[in-house]
Amino acid sequence: MIEAAANDDRIRAVWLGGSVARGVADAGSDLDVLVAVADEHVDAFAAGWREWLESFTDILLARELPGLPGSFYATTTDCLRLDVVTEAVSVVAATPHRSRMPILDKDGLNERVPSPEEAPGPDAEAVRGLVEEFYRQQAIFPAAVVARADWLLGVVGVGHSQQLLYRVLTACNAPLPPMGVKQWSAKLAPEQREVFVRLPSPQPTRASVIDAMRATRQAFREDGRAAVARLGIEWPDDVDEAVADYWRREGLE
Repeated sequence: MIEAAANDDRIRAVWLGGSVARGVADAGSDLDVLVAVADEHVDAFAAGWREWLESFTDILLARELPGLPGSFYATTTDCLRLDVVTEAVSVVAATPHRSRMPILDKDGLNERVPSPEEAPGPDAEAVRGLVEEFYRQQAIFPAAVVARADWLLGVVGVGHSQQLLYRVLTACNAPLPPMGVKQWSAKLAPEQREVFVRLPSPQPTRASVIDAMRATRQAFREDGRAAVARLGIEWPDDVDEAVADYWRREGLE
């Protein structure tokens, strides 16, 4: 890729990004690359990105990233994973992709890259939204899953509810060290990981789905509430009790 970029006058700089640039890459990491293209050649490069990619590696899968012309993700025939973000030279100074390592720089563009910003702390409004969404889904469960006896949907619903618990806990853990989205467990404290270890994985049967959802509800109302309380965010007790009353009326709690 570097040889192809060096021999292509349209490409003015190449950086490594993501976990490689941050020095935390492992076997599960993608190779994230940022490419600066001269403004007058951006459209042509975007139209021919696949040909450029295939000029230096054999591709199994590749697809352009929506809304980012000339940017794409790809998997090679050896199942190596490459993600490329293409930027016009003129936008490098305002790029949101600030953690990067220069590999090829024909015009000194690396000096224009803004310094990385500090990771933000917990977003209280986002946490409230996640808690609200959990209870919204809990209010759906008795009618959409139990009344219909749709236990396959129930398995999915339990997974969604457990993911909402995960999102609440990780949101409350902010700011987190920079890491990729696939570093799932690393975003939890050890005691938080144990919460998920204990949660059951349901089978598509009435007893299994209901038991798993009850356990997830209990974890959310205990561990989720404790994490939120550490941020000083008020728990929606009125919503919690209203949903609990509904579950009791349906014989689920």
